[in-house]
Amino acid sequence: MSEAEIEIEPATLNDVGSIKALLIANNLPTDGVDEHWRTFVVAREGQRMVGCGGSETYQVAALLRSITVDPDYRNHGLGRKLVRQLLDRLASRGLREFYLLTTDAEGYFKKRGFKTIDRDEVHPQLLASTQFQDECPKTAICMRLVMLG
Repeated sequence: MSEAEIEIEPATLNDVGSIKALLIANNLPTDGVDEHWRTFVVAREGQRMVGCGGSETYQVAALLRSITVDPDYRNHGLGRKLVRQLLDRLASRGLREFYLLTTDAEGYFKKRGFKTIDRDEVHPQLLASTQFQDECPKTAICMRLVMLG
């Protein structure tokens, strides 16, 4: 894998099937992808999708979701680049509060400034999302990052 060969770009409607396949291969839920694909960024090496990440945006906050990298491409900073692109895109729209749910990446997101929080600390707008209602197990760890204006 050469970093120069990996392109990160906004997802298109044609990417939805590949996004879902990548999520399934990495044991992540696919519900909501059809509704939120416009918020996704994808990483490609040639025609092959090797990473993705998206969000659900609300008036004052965003829920990062479906962030994954193909196992063959991990540990090269690609996940960090996907998260950074998502955060930069959301921050450019004025959002400063970001949440996520994870079952196995708490340490990874702590290194990127996210803090573990209780679910009762989540902004109420996000609690109606499918991620909080149906998709993520109750054992998933909730995390938040607040960017200063």
